[in-house]
Amino acid sequence: MLDQITAEIIIKETVKKSIISYTKKQKNKKRKFQVLDLIIPKEREIRSIVGGLETSLGKTLWEPLAKSLASKNGFEVIESDLKCPNNMPSRLNNTLQNIIEDRISDNPTYDATQSHDELKKVCQYFINNPIDSFTKAPRGFGVDICLKKDSVNYFFDTKTVQPNIGRLTTCMKQILNWYSYFYSKEPEGTAYARIVFPYNPYQSANFWDKVIG
Repeated sequence: MLDQITAEIIIKETVKKSIISYTKKQKNKKRKFQVLDLIIPKEREIRSIVGGLETSLGKTLWEPLAKSLASKNGFEVIESDLKCPNNMPSRLNNTLQNIIEDRISDNPTYDATQSHDELKKVCQYFINNPIDSFTKAPRGFGVDICLKKDSVNYFFDTKTVQPNIGRLTTCMKQILNWYSYFYSKEPEGTAYARIVFPYNPYQSANFWDKVIG
Protein backbone atom coordinates (compact mmCIF):
# COMPACT_ATOMS: atom_id res chain seq x y z
CA MET A 1 0.00 0.00 0.00
CA LEU A 2 1.35 3.42 -0.95
CA ASP A 3 2.13 5.88 1.80
CA GLN A 4 0.99 9.50 1.45
CA ILE A 5 4.44 10.94 0.67
CA THR A 6 5.08 8.45 -2.16
CA ALA A 7 1.61 9.07 -3.58
CA GLU A 8 2.18 12.84 -3.55
CA ILE A 9 5.50 12.44 -5.38
CA ILE A 10 3.87 10.29 -8.08
CA ILE A 11 1.01 12.78 -8.47
CA LYS A 12 3.33 15.80 -8.78
CA GLU A 13 5.60 14.09 -11.31
CA THR A 14 2.65 12.89 -13.40
CA VAL A 15 1.05 16.35 -13.44
CA LYS A 16 4.34 18.02 -14.45
CA LYS A 17 4.99 15.45 -17.18
CA SER A 18 1.45 15.82 -18.52
CA ILE A 19 1.59 19.62 -18.80
CA ILE A 20 5.13 19.76 -20.22
CA SER A 21 4.40 17.07 -22.79
CA TYR A 22 1.22 18.81 -23.94
CA THR A 23 2.78 22.28 -24.22
CA LYS A 24 5.74 20.92 -26.23
CA LYS A 25 3.35 19.41 -28.76
CA GLN A 26 1.47 22.72 -29.03
CA LYS A 27 4.65 24.61 -30.00
CA ASN A 28 4.93 22.68 -33.25
CA LYS A 29 1.22 22.66 -33.99
CA LYS A 30 -0.07 24.94 -36.72
CA ARG A 31 -2.86 27.08 -35.29
CA LYS A 32 -6.08 27.70 -37.18
CA PHE A 33 -7.10 31.30 -37.67
CA GLN A 34 -9.90 32.68 -35.51
CA VAL A 35 -11.37 36.17 -35.57
CA LEU A 36 -10.09 36.84 -32.02
CA ASP A 37 -6.55 36.70 -33.46
CA LEU A 38 -7.28 40.16 -34.87
CA ILE A 39 -8.46 41.56 -31.53
CA ILE A 40 -6.67 39.80 -28.66
CA PRO A 41 -4.16 37.43 -30.30
CA LYS A 42 -2.06 36.74 -27.19
CA GLU A 43 -5.04 36.03 -24.95
CA ARG A 44 -6.65 33.89 -27.66
CA GLU A 45 -3.50 31.78 -27.96
CA ILE A 46 -3.29 31.28 -24.18
CA ARG A 47 -6.96 30.33 -23.99
CA SER A 48 -6.52 27.86 -26.85
CA ILE A 49 -3.65 26.13 -25.06
CA VAL A 50 -5.43 26.06 -21.70
CA GLY A 51 -8.69 24.81 -23.25
CA GLY A 52 -6.86 22.08 -25.12
CA LEU A 53 -5.08 21.03 -21.95
CA GLU A 54 -8.42 20.81 -20.13
CA THR A 55 -9.92 18.49 -22.74
CA SER A 56 -6.78 16.34 -22.92
CA LEU A 57 -6.50 15.66 -19.18
CA GLY A 58 -8.24 12.29 -19.47
CA LYS A 59 -5.51 10.83 -21.66
CA THR A 60 -2.56 12.91 -20.49
CA LEU A 61 -3.14 13.05 -16.73
CA TRP A 62 -5.89 10.94 -15.16
CA GLU A 63 -5.14 7.73 -17.03
CA PRO A 64 -1.35 7.77 -16.51
CA LEU A 65 -1.84 8.78 -12.87
CA ALA A 66 -4.33 5.97 -12.21
CA LYS A 67 -2.08 3.39 -13.84
CA SER A 68 0.99 4.61 -11.96
CA LEU A 69 -0.74 4.53 -8.57
CA ALA A 70 -2.30 1.15 -9.33
CA SER A 71 1.00 -0.44 -10.32
CA LYS A 72 2.53 0.72 -7.03
CA ASN A 73 -0.37 -0.89 -5.17
CA GLY A 74 0.09 -4.36 -6.60
CA PHE A 75 -2.22 -4.14 -9.60
CA GLU A 76 -1.22 -5.40 -13.02
CA VAL A 77 -1.82 -2.76 -15.70
CA ILE A 78 -3.33 -4.40 -18.79
CA GLU A 79 -2.40 -2.48 -21.93
CA SER A 80 -4.38 -4.66 -24.36
CA ASP A 81 -7.89 -3.50 -25.26
CA LEU A 82 -11.07 -5.20 -24.09
CA LYS A 83 -12.43 -6.86 -27.24
CA CYS A 84 -16.03 -7.62 -28.16
CA PRO A 85 -17.53 -10.54 -30.10
CA ASN A 86 -17.20 -10.10 -33.85
CA ASN A 87 -20.89 -10.97 -34.07
CA MET A 88 -22.74 -10.43 -30.79
CA PRO A 89 -24.74 -13.62 -30.07
CA SER A 90 -28.49 -12.92 -30.11
CA ARG A 91 -29.11 -14.31 -26.61
CA LEU A 92 -26.51 -11.95 -25.15
CA ASN A 93 -27.51 -8.95 -27.27
CA ASN A 94 -31.20 -9.36 -26.39
CA THR A 95 -30.39 -9.53 -22.68
CA LEU A 96 -28.12 -6.49 -22.93
CA GLN A 97 -30.71 -4.39 -24.76
CA ASN A 98 -33.50 -5.44 -22.39
CA ILE A 99 -31.43 -4.39 -19.39
CA ILE A 100 -30.53 -1.04 -20.97
CA GLU A 101 -34.18 -0.31 -21.78
CA ASP A 102 -35.18 -1.30 -18.26
CA ARG A 103 -32.50 0.85 -16.62
CA ILE A 104 -33.58 4.02 -18.44
CA SER A 105 -37.26 3.47 -17.62
CA ASP A 106 -39.00 5.33 -14.80
CA ASN A 107 -39.36 2.19 -12.68
CA PRO A 108 -36.43 -0.10 -13.48
CA THR A 109 -36.41 -3.72 -12.35
CA TYR A 110 -32.64 -4.04 -12.53
CA ASP A 111 -30.14 -2.20 -10.36
CA ALA A 112 -26.39 -2.12 -11.05
CA THR A 113 -25.65 -5.41 -9.27
CA GLN A 114 -28.57 -7.28 -10.85
CA SER A 115 -27.56 -6.02 -14.30
CA HIS A 116 -24.05 -7.38 -13.85
CA ASP A 117 -25.29 -10.72 -12.51
CA GLU A 118 -27.79 -11.21 -15.34
CA LEU A 119 -25.19 -10.54 -18.04
CA LYS A 120 -22.73 -12.93 -16.42
CA LYS A 121 -25.48 -15.54 -16.08
CA VAL A 122 -26.43 -15.48 -19.77
CA CYS A 123 -22.74 -15.73 -20.71
CA GLN A 124 -22.39 -19.07 -18.90
CA TYR A 125 -23.67 -20.60 -22.14
CA PHE A 126 -20.30 -19.76 -23.71
CA ILE A 127 -18.37 -22.03 -21.33
CA ASN A 128 -19.30 -25.02 -23.50
CA ASN A 129 -19.99 -22.99 -26.64
CA PRO A 130 -17.09 -20.50 -26.83
CA ILE A 131 -17.14 -17.58 -29.23
CA ASP A 132 -14.22 -17.93 -31.63
CA SER A 133 -13.95 -14.43 -33.06
CA PHE A 134 -13.40 -11.13 -31.23
CA THR A 135 -12.64 -7.66 -32.54
CA LYS A 136 -11.93 -4.13 -31.36
CA ALA A 137 -14.76 -2.57 -29.36
CA PRO A 138 -16.92 0.00 -31.21
CA ARG A 139 -15.97 3.65 -30.94
CA GLY A 140 -17.08 5.03 -27.59
CA PHE A 141 -17.07 1.65 -25.86
CA GLY A 142 -13.36 1.14 -25.33
CA VAL A 143 -11.85 0.99 -21.83
CA ASP A 144 -9.34 3.63 -20.74
CA ILE A 145 -7.89 1.82 -17.73
CA CYS A 146 -7.70 -1.97 -17.45
CA LEU A 147 -6.25 -3.46 -14.25
CA LYS A 148 -5.99 -6.91 -12.71
CA LYS A 149 -5.31 -8.13 -9.18
CA ASP A 150 -5.94 -11.48 -7.48
CA SER A 151 -7.59 -12.82 -10.67
CA VAL A 152 -10.12 -9.97 -10.68
CA ASN A 153 -10.35 -7.65 -13.70
CA TYR A 154 -11.11 -3.95 -13.25
CA PHE A 155 -12.33 -1.63 -16.01
CA PHE A 156 -12.37 2.14 -15.51
CA ASP A 157 -13.09 5.19 -17.62
CA THR A 158 -12.56 8.77 -16.43
CA LYS A 159 -15.25 11.36 -17.14
CA THR A 160 -15.87 15.05 -16.68
CA VAL A 161 -16.87 16.02 -13.14
CA GLN A 162 -19.85 17.98 -14.46
CA PRO A 163 -21.86 15.32 -16.33
CA ASN A 164 -25.37 15.88 -17.63
CA ILE A 165 -28.15 13.28 -17.63
CA GLY A 166 -27.35 12.22 -21.20
CA ARG A 167 -23.72 11.59 -20.29
CA LEU A 168 -24.71 9.51 -17.27
CA THR A 169 -26.97 7.35 -19.46
CA THR A 170 -24.05 6.80 -21.85
CA CYS A 171 -21.86 5.81 -18.90
CA MET A 172 -24.40 3.18 -17.87
CA LYS A 173 -24.44 1.74 -21.39
CA GLN A 174 -20.63 1.67 -21.42
CA ILE A 175 -20.43 -0.40 -18.26
CA LEU A 176 -23.09 -2.88 -19.38
CA ASN A 177 -21.32 -3.36 -22.71
CA TRP A 178 -17.99 -3.93 -20.95
CA TYR A 179 -19.53 -6.70 -18.86
CA SER A 180 -21.01 -8.25 -22.02
CA TYR A 181 -17.66 -8.17 -23.82
CA PHE A 182 -15.69 -9.56 -20.90
CA TYR A 183 -18.00 -12.39 -19.85
CA SER A 184 -18.65 -13.47 -23.43
CA LYS A 185 -14.93 -14.26 -23.63
CA GLU A 186 -14.30 -15.21 -20.00
CA PRO A 187 -17.65 -16.47 -18.63
CA GLU A 188 -16.01 -17.88 -15.51
CA GLY A 189 -14.01 -14.73 -14.78
CA THR A 190 -14.74 -11.84 -12.42
CA ALA A 191 -14.92 -8.19 -13.40
CA TYR A 192 -15.76 -4.85 -11.82
CA ALA A 193 -16.48 -1.91 -14.11
CA ARG A 194 -16.75 1.67 -12.91
CA ILE A 195 -16.94 5.21 -14.30
CA VAL A 196 -14.52 7.48 -12.46
CA PHE A 197 -15.04 11.14 -11.64
CA PRO A 198 -11.45 11.91 -10.58
CA TYR A 199 -12.13 14.73 -8.12
CA ASN A 200 -14.95 16.57 -6.36
CA PRO A 201 -15.24 20.18 -7.64
CA TYR A 202 -17.75 21.03 -4.92
CA GLN A 203 -15.21 20.84 -2.09
CA SER A 204 -17.02 19.89 1.14
CA ALA A 205 -20.41 19.27 -0.53
CA ASN A 206 -21.41 15.75 -1.51
CA PHE A 207 -20.57 15.18 -5.18
CA TRP A 208 -23.73 13.19 -5.96
CA ASP A 209 -26.01 15.78 -4.38
CA LYS A 210 -24.72 18.26 -6.95
CA VAL A 211 -24.85 16.08 -10.06
CA ILE A 212 -27.79 16.78 -12.37
CA GLY A 213 -30.22 13.86 -12.44
